[in-house]
Amino acid sequence: MNQLQALSPLESAFLYVEGPRTPMHIGTVGIFEGAPLRDGTGSLRMEEIRQRIGRRLALVPKLRQRVHTAVLPGAPPTWVDDPSFDLSRHVESASLGGPGGDAGFRGLCGELFAQRLDRHRPLWHLCVVDGLEGGRVGIVERIHHAVADGLAGVEMATVLFDADAESDATAAPPWQPEAAPGPGSGALQDLGRLAGVGGRWAGRGVRAARHPLETLRGALELGGAVATLGTTGVLRTATSLNRPITGERSIDVVRCPLGELQESARALGVTVNDLVLTAVGAGVARLLQQRGETGPGDVQALVPVGLDPGDRPELGNRVSAWFVRVPVGTGAPLVRLQSVTAATRRARSRHEELAAEAALDLLTPVPQPVVGCLSRLANHQPLFNLIVTNVPGPPTPLFLLGARLLEAYPFVPLAGNLTMGLAVLSYDGSLALGVLADPATCPDAAVFAHGVEADLDALVVAAGGRVAPPSA
Repeated sequence: MNQLQALSPLESAFLYVEGPRTPMHIGTVGIFEGAPLRDGTGSLRMEEIRQRIGRRLALVPKLRQRVHTAVLPGAPPTWVDDPSFDLSRHVESASLGGPGGDAGFRGLCGELFAQRLDRHRPLWHLCVVDGLEGGRVGIVERIHHAVADGLAGVEMATVLFDADAESDATAAPPWQPEAAPGPGSGALQDLGRLAGVGGRWAGRGVRAARHPLETLRGALELGGAVATLGTTGVLRTATSLNRPITGERSIDVVRCPLGELQESARALGVTVNDLVLTAVGAGVARLLQQRGETGPGDVQALVPVGLDPGDRPELGNRVSAWFVRVPVGTGAPLVRLQSVTAATRRARSRHEELAAEAALDLLTPVPQPVVGCLSRLANHQPLFNLIVTNVPGPPTPLFLLGARLLEAYPFVPLAGNLTMGLAVLSYDGSLALGVLADPATCPDAAVFAHGVEADLDALVVAAGGRVAPPSA
């Protein structure tokens, strides 16, 4: 009998949170050289693109699996092979109708990010877009957060695309989907998973009895993490960043030289992520100032933190989070940077991510209807103003059919009252920032993006990495 892999509580939660206003996929927008992706008539080589990606699917089995609802109430959903998997439904094309500007491409990206992925199919999609300026080609990648976290999403891209410009002539291995279990065997597996909950708790008790010092040390670390949250303040500040959102989406992007930021971070004794979080405070300040809103002293950012993935044999979610208080303002960038650095160092030294990890761990034995109810509370969460996630990408270029990936911008999904979110990706010497927003409640997200970009420049100048222009 085929033993199915169950979704973790976090992965199930991403499914439950999703609704018409909250598509829960992470995304990446890539810009490729155009000429290698076209044939002699100038048309996209879509069939060859699909064939190239199809050859790699054996390396990522979950891309041919869909969500299977449990037979027994309370048991978690599982992953099963999609017997009707059709790659042409997951790798499609679109055209801007002639040479299109950046605005037209951004508009199409917003439309795609607003569409939910079909639950009856594997939860990912690539759209190859022709008609960009300079003859370039865009690829909009979406993968559901239940399938992968940001780091796993990057790993997926490194598998699907090539590490060099040489063609890969490897034939696609044959694939036969494994049949999903029938109702009887499915119910037995569900029963086994439900019974295993008690076994896991009993196992924890045995480990605690055998290793009391290790258990005590872990409890003290967790207590310190929770205490850190309490001292910094758990609830977010009240701003117009948090309002019930609609189902619309828009994107804005910023691109910075990575080497310059790394040198500045080393000179200041901080991390690049500290620089980004500091710049977020400046972007928020500019945004609220334009709205005529008296800015708070700070905002609270949810900063996803990757946990040890082990060997990570497949796509999945191994992520926790920090809460970081980010000072809001446009003056004295180094003063704001000191505050951010102190907050991230405190979170790191006190292992603040353990608190979020423990909360998720407590959901493991909880029946799925309860997990669903708790997950949907995220649409009304009072804890953070926005998400700021930073994912390391490949330091060397990727290729598709010999076409070089020139730029890559990441995007993080929005929950029920998050009008804007920021994702950061390093790739091939650049740091790319993607801002996803709800244009109905945050039509001025570009002001935030420009503020972040300007403050990163100011931090580089303050670190001595660049001379400020006279206008500054």
